[in-house]
Amino acid sequence: MKKDYRYIFRIAATYIGAIIGAGFASGQEIFRFFTVHGFWGYLGIITCGLLLASLGYITFKISINSNLNNYSQLFYQLGGRRLGSLADSVILLFLLGSFVVMLSGSGEIFNNYFRVDKNLGILLTIIIVISAIKFGIEGVMNLNLFLIPVLILIVFITFWFNVESNLSFNLQGQGYNNIVFNNWLLYSIIYVIYNYFLALPVLIAIPTQINDLNLLKKGSILAGGLLVVLALVINILLVQNLSLITESQIPILKILNYHNKGLYILYSVVLWSAMITTATSSLYGLVIRSKERFSLQENKMLTFLVIFSFLLSKFRFDSLVAVVYPFLGYIGGLILIFLFLNYLKSKIIL
Repeated sequence: MKKDYRYIFRIAATYIGAIIGAGFASGQEIFRFFTVHGFWGYLGIITCGLLLASLGYITFKISINSNLNNYSQLFYQLGGRRLGSLADSVILLFLLGSFVVMLSGSGEIFNNYFRVDKNLGILLTIIIVISAIKFGIEGVMNLNLFLIPVLILIVFITFWFNVESNLSFNLQGQGYNNIVFNNWLLYSIIYVIYNYFLALPVLIAIPTQINDLNLLKKGSILAGGLLVVLALVINILLVQNLSLITESQIPILKILNYHNKGLYILYSVVLWSAMITTATSSLYGLVIRSKERFSLQENKMLTFLVIFSFLLSKFRFDSLVAVVYPFLGYIGGLILIFLFLNYLKSKIIL
């Protein structure tokens, strides 16, 4: 029984690790997709948790039943050769975009909060990520099993010492246009789509290590639940400190710098850890699929991807989050719709 619980948390930690990166843990993602929607943002967070838990379980089930080894096999199975190839290319862009954002965020942490050169932070992150993926999906899962519990604990400690007793659930009087609130469901769906695509490579790979569907189901539900709780906690802090964080690249650290400097450095380390977990998942999926698709040796592909990503990571972290994620969400949504329609078409013809 204890072993089962360990497997369930290992599954959940790996799923969470693929999602809770720079944008999520910093508060930047939560602010842009949920906080600006006031009360509806809370409903958006719950909706996202339910959808991510459901999609995780569905993916696990398909992976086991179809004996999949990588995400491209899923796309070719659902969409055929042409649409499958297009979806495969879009996922590669997702993973590359995510890896670049994580590197940029790591550099910002080192430059703005540790007072160290941004390039050093990026290089150190690259070294840790490469060390983990050299051990395959097992290395990715072990890294998440170590970092995610620490991250969850520090997020709750941060909330406990900084939350105000009068909880705020809306942005009245904060100067936000009410028209934005009407788009909360669209923003939630976009958020789910791009995060699901980012997590897809590890979701397909997890059943190669743990193939008990019941454990996978419980792990997916636990991941969805923990993501909801963490997002709600961060969102409450953002709503209560909106005047401080509207121009901040890393809102949570801005709040701590103002209210509680004792947790400032500690949360900086944890935030960096969150970036490492998502960077690891993204680069793992990127390398595994790229070396197959372009018929290159892993070390050569890894070298090219790291150098290319390092150059792109020079852009500002908040600008990357604001542009890359929504764009990929829209493109990913179109791909999912076409895959679903093609799948229905094949079933009807058959």
